[in-house]
Amino acid sequence: MRMPRVRVLLGFALTAWLLHGAMAHAFDVVINAQGEFADAYLIDGTEPPRRVVFIDPDPPTPDDPKGRPARVGRHVNGKLCFFPKGFGPKGGFVMADDTYREACIDRRGGPQARCSITNRRNPQYVGTDLDGWAVFKRDGRWAKRMINVDGPLTEPQPQGSIDPQGCLFDAKGNLWGNDVGAGSPGSNNGSLIVFFPGKTKRYESYCFLDKQLAAPGMPVADDAGNVYVPEPAAGKITRFAPPFPSSAADCANPERLVTTPPTKTTFAMASGLPTPVGMARVPGSDHFLIGGVIPPAINEYDAAGAFVRTVVPAGVPRNPLGIGVGGDGTVYYSELNLDPTTFDTRCGSVSRARPGPNGQQLPPEEIGRRLRFPDGVTVVDSRQLKVKWSKLPPSPDIDPASCGGEGSPSGAFLE
Repeated sequence: MRMPRVRVLLGFALTAWLLHGAMAHAFDVVINAQGEFADAYLIDGTEPPRRVVFIDPDPPTPDDPKGRPARVGRHVNGKLCFFPKGFGPKGGFVMADDTYREACIDRRGGPQARCSITNRRNPQYVGTDLDGWAVFKRDGRWAKRMINVDGPLTEPQPQGSIDPQGCLFDAKGNLWGNDVGAGSPGSNNGSLIVFFPGKTKRYESYCFLDKQLAAPGMPVADDAGNVYVPEPAAGKITRFAPPFPSSAADCANPERLVTTPPTKTTFAMASGLPTPVGMARVPGSDHFLIGGVIPPAINEYDAAGAFVRTVVPAGVPRNPLGIGVGGDGTVYYSELNLDPTTFDTRCGSVSRARPGPNGQQLPPEEIGRRLRFPDGVTVVDSRQLKVKWSKLPPSPDIDPASCGGEGSPSGAFLE
């Protein structure tokens, strides 16, 4: 009679041991989009952290229609944003995507061979979509879906698809995204867009909240639902507050622009940061980290936009763009490394500043180099993605000759 009880106790012990083992092996993964790749830095105790390919852009032989398919095969940019529960693929996420244009329209030498494939079941399938936000499954593979604005595939690209970059989901499951636009000083054709899941939860309807933003950076939200958008070309951060649209009926006009605009205020001129572009929430706080690209620095500000402290001193980071915070308080950021004379992009990098014993960040450490226009940085728990990280290949360093941006003009803040 005692044997079943012993077995039950052993079963509980084994379950607890397995759970403890799973928890012990959880670690931060830093996702960074660069060179159309999504790299993953594995913060698992290995020093320096391993950098592996999470999303690869092209097949090994893109001009061979019978060649080996890419693992993922999508050109991605900006941040990674997980769908809220009940929306999108279970555990899935979105990232800004410009695959069709990069691989099939603007590619030097002509379209890749896979651009002619129309069968969605074919692993080489690309689709024929405007730049927008690709939907991915939990394992990082493309779900054969895009979320984007309507418009022709011909030039000029319609607003909302010029240069999609950041993303966030609100409490209602709406997807917010920014289109950088031209991204250069003096430009004001950047956009902030909200996509509605609708009954099908396929995010096929949308409204523009603004179409005249100055090279808008990736949006960030606070706990009250306000949305913050850096505008480096205007030297400010704009806060958008309700009223917000709830459906496409709130922008029923040819421009798809909200008929009742949200409340806009300047959150911060970011003291000491005349070109604020990177922005992230401080976990467990209502504070923000803000990075300035010129002059380069990263500071912390409170909920009112007042300066709190310096995180990475001026002149130390090389033109930071994306910012993310790890579970232990480590600040990770991408660096454009602009030419100081022309402001053209050069070989970029990803660095981290770990927390010190006195509450200040330790001096930065470079963990990735020879990158092409690294932008978005997202820190995730390794358990959020269903990936065998040890099986992913190392991310290759890019030839220094092709480290710069993709034809971005001199003085561009964002690509």
